[in-house]
Amino acid sequence: GDLVSYSPESVVSRVRAVIAEGVREVWLSSEDTGAYGKDIGIGLPQLLDAIVEVIPEGVMLRVGMTNPPHIIEHMEAVARVL
Repeated sequence: GDLVSYSPESVVSRVRAVIAEGVREVWLSSEDTGAYGKDIGIGLPQLLDAIVEVIPEGVMLRVGMTNPPHIIEHMEAVARVL
């Protein structure tokens, strides 16, 4: 199927909402998280930067499910964020 990414604002808004509800672990996952944003002109590192800005200390962020060809181009930036 076609890649369809949520906007970063939408994802960050949802992260803020669940943290306000008391969630202490945020899972960011899809069929291929490394391909995030290719359809909207951004990449996974920009999304992670935006999420990390709103996650308070004590809340864990987990990033799952990616294929090597899509994550390799982002390895340094993703490692910096995590």
